[in-house]
Amino acid sequence: MFNNLLKKRFNKILLSINELIESFFNTIENLLNLKKRNKSNLKKVDKKITIGVSLIVIIVSSYFLIPTFFDKNKVKSLLEAQLKQKYNLEVKFKDNLKYDLFPTPHFSTKNLIISYNEKNLAVSKNVKINVSVNNFFSLKNLKTKKIFFKKNEFNINSETISFFQQILNSNKNKNEIIFEDSNLFYKNKLNEIIFLSKINKLKFSYNDESLDHVMVLNYEIFNLPFLLNITNNQLNKKARIKLKSKKIRLNLENEFNYQKEKIAGDIKLLVMNKEKKFNYLIKEDTLEFESDNKKFDGKIYFKPFYLQSNLNFNQLNFERLFSDKSILINLINSELLFNPNLNANINVYLEKFSNSNYLNDLKLKIFLEEGNIIIKDSYIDWNKSIGINLDNVQLINENNEIKFVGQIKFIFNNIGKFYSYYQITRSDRKRINQVSLDFVFNLNQKKINLDNLMIDNKLDKNVNNFLNKFNTQNENIFNKVTFRNFVKNFFINYEG
Repeated sequence: MFNNLLKKRFNKILLSINELIESFFNTIENLLNLKKRNKSNLKKVDKKITIGVSLIVIIVSSYFLIPTFFDKNKVKSLLEAQLKQKYNLEVKFKDNLKYDLFPTPHFSTKNLIISYNEKNLAVSKNVKINVSVNNFFSLKNLKTKKIFFKKNEFNINSETISFFQQILNSNKNKNEIIFEDSNLFYKNKLNEIIFLSKINKLKFSYNDESLDHVMVLNYEIFNLPFLLNITNNQLNKKARIKLKSKKIRLNLENEFNYQKEKIAGDIKLLVMNKEKKFNYLIKEDTLEFESDNKKFDGKIYFKPFYLQSNLNFNQLNFERLFSDKSILINLINSELLFNPNLNANINVYLEKFSNSNYLNDLKLKIFLEEGNIIIKDSYIDWNKSIGINLDNVQLINENNEIKFVGQIKFIFNNIGKFYSYYQITRSDRKRINQVSLDFVFNLNQKKINLDNLMIDNKLDKNVNNFLNKFNTQNENIFNKVTFRNFVKNFFINYEG
């Protein structure tokens, strides 16, 4: 009895499933039949849609392609006028204009000349000027938007460097001006290149809410990458400057108000993870600066240019300072310091050398005069027993080699202490007051050449013959063992 009841229920379930499957396929069949009956109508609808879409595409494309039919000479004149009016940017088109629709409507050209104060300032090999799409039916309604200058070559000097300041302060709309992949050659009045800077990207923009003019510059100088950000608000007469370089761990921030005749401000400088703060005052022809800890100060005269500065250090690592990748070496190799228009007097005071236990109390006077770098009247103390004087030492950069050429004098204040340190035998210990000699030190090769040695103002032939032999051996005198042997042999050869 129970089995029959279960069987009946199971048959009912199977019947309902069959009905559902049959209903599904019937629905599919009805839809197919409906498509067959309305196939011709659907074809007509598809055709109308295709024609409509095509017409829209043709009409829109035709509208955007209207500038193609404009007189190119008139377009050039219009673009030149708008760039002058909007950005105070003077340009001259040399090559033909080309109009492109994608990715946005724009004109492009090559070898465009950028002028400033009636002088050709730069040549841009590839230029793209975006234009607005508000109304293309009239040439007069054509408006410039974002502008791209690519592969540019700037030739700048002291009279034209203000070009960048002019572009920064002239742009008063949201549209950006972008210079990419550029080389900047800074030249003197004789048209000689002082230094080269590679500009990866230079962007000018304007914030209509804060009324800030903004310049962002990504560049390299002396093989060091920098990021410079300048924000200027002409309404409030305030400016902010940020300069960064990850490679040398430099971070400079400065904000100042320039509405007064004298500009005063503070600079926060982070170098090698050490923060320094400077106060400065800019007058009409001078700039004065001083660090918060009073260890660095100076004054710059603008007309003519002259720098006076005092630098005080607790300690300094000369090996790092003169390493191949240091800022100083890159600066020397750039030959910027050899500019005849650059004149300066820099006094350096150093308590001790971080890589030497005996050299201390350095007083270095550096003069930049008419393209020459000269060290005069300078002094170093060795172990409180010998005074080392440097005078008329000239830094020379030729054939990609840096050399120091000059005279050095050793004044023995406690010669007994010196003899004990270098373990000079008693028979070789002579009474000496001073030793002077000429030298040529090749910084790149770490080699030194010594000659014209005088002991107590007298020439000693044996010692000079010893020096000549030492020079031919090309030994590294800065090696501790080599130098110690050099000192011992020096006194062995000196008869006194």
